[in-house]
Amino acid sequence: MNLSKKNSGDAKLELQIAPLIDVVFLLLIYFMVTASLIKKEGDISFVLPASVPPTKIINIPVEALIFIMDDGTVEMDGLRFAPNDLVLGELEIQVTGLREIAKSQQSPFSVTLTPHEDALHARIIDVMDACAAAGTTNLSFGKSIL
Repeated sequence: MNLSKKNSGDAKLELQIAPLIDVVFLLLIYFMVTASLIKKEGDISFVLPASVPPTKIINIPVEALIFIMDDGTVEMDGLRFAPNDLVLGELEIQVTGLREIAKSQQSPFSVTLTPHEDALHARIIDVMDACAAAGTTNLSFGKSIL
């Protein structure tokens, strides 16, 4: 192997195009074959479910949880009612709204009172009166966790 500059002028450098064209055609054929194997999202077949009769409807009961604190504060769903509010008109409106929602969904409605062990009985009776004014027929008591 002679790398001298003297002999390099005698030989002409040529680029062989025929093998390059063969490689390009092989790559073209390869990409054409693999592109036809990939499915598009729209071409994926699937079957939609047929119309099936509905199963038995489960009525989820609507329950109002009312907590009575030891200082006379009444709490329902994050709403607090002052201890000096004896009529509890807003509580009556909230309970009536929940009762109407249950009625529109044809679900059973109940109210659970959870008084603190030191709550006054008079305050419990005030809450029960507000629930009765709201038309509640299913009232139960829960045990205070405090």
